[in-house]
Amino acid sequence: MREYQLGGLEKFRLFQTAINAPHADIGSRFATDNEQDSLTRDIGQSSVIKRLVSLLVGLSSTLQPASGQAVNVAPAKSERWIIYERVASDGKPLVVVARVGNASAQALLRNGLATVVICRADPTNVNGQGMPEGTDRLYPLEDKLDEAPALVAAGAIRVASVTGQGQRRMYFSHRDPLDLAQLLRKTQVRGFSCDALEVNDRNAMVRLLTPNPLEIQLNGDQDVIASLQKNDDDGLARRKTDFWFYGERRSLDKLCFDLKAQGFLIDHWLDSPTGVVLWRNMSVKFAVFQKLTPIIVDLAEKTGVDYDGWETMVVARSSAKAGGALGDR
Repeated sequence: MREYQLGGLEKFRLFQTAINAPHADIGSRFATDNEQDSLTRDIGQSSVIKRLVSLLVGLSSTLQPASGQAVNVAPAKSERWIIYERVASDGKPLVVVARVGNASAQALLRNGLATVVICRADPTNVNGQGMPEGTDRLYPLEDKLDEAPALVAAGAIRVASVTGQGQRRMYFSHRDPLDLAQLLRKTQVRGFSCDALEVNDRNAMVRLLTPNPLEIQLNGDQDVIASLQKNDDDGLARRKTDFWFYGERRSLDKLCFDLKAQGFLIDHWLDSPTGVVLWRNMSVKFAVFQKLTPIIVDLAEKTGVDYDGWETMVVARSSAKAGGALGDR
């Protein structure tokens, strides 16, 4: 199995650059979230802020292969943070950074208590896409919240941050009741005002803070592409790229047939467990995967097959130019 681990919180601060810029392709929009505005009930007021979950997918990575070495991606199973995008009720983007792979946090998210700290930016500090600016000023607050004795005593864990609609929202799940009013009163952040709210629509919160399989896979795609870029890979260069699938032979046969229209060919079959490796001659820009990964994930789900990620070789820019292996799909 190809296993790729995200760089985790190390990526957070890199996210700030993208979130304050005119909205670019942080990720494709895969679902709307019209219930975002109905998630909370006021519990107390104050001023405070959290370091924005700063995780520009693809700007940092733990993989550092040498040129010519295979780089691969599969959804990692361990605890990590991933970033994805949803669409708010006003049609503008919401950038979600969620903790995944932590069973205790997921159990609390679904069954425990939940509080959200909402930091509202001054109207003059919100860009055209509804993204608050100057969120680097929230970093000290985020650190303080993560280490606050009140949160530790309540068994609280930060499960996600959501940015958009002129706000930064920090979600905490906890075992015991939590009162952040005093902490927030003591913490002032220039350009922001913050409240602590009790989440009153758990289902809406869970839907917002739970990435779907496509979002998880695209997040992994971005990480591996970032690793390739760190090794001077030419993303435009076409190269053999392998895709790994597992399941029953009949289901795999159907998947192979369906993916043939997308340029996939059989490389070899696998035993114990039963699987198949398909390959495709392609460039590895993220724009390619934004179109291709939804097709793969959808067909794998329809055929009952497990998609285990992709693998390719680093193609250095110098060698790609020498060989003329440039392309743009």
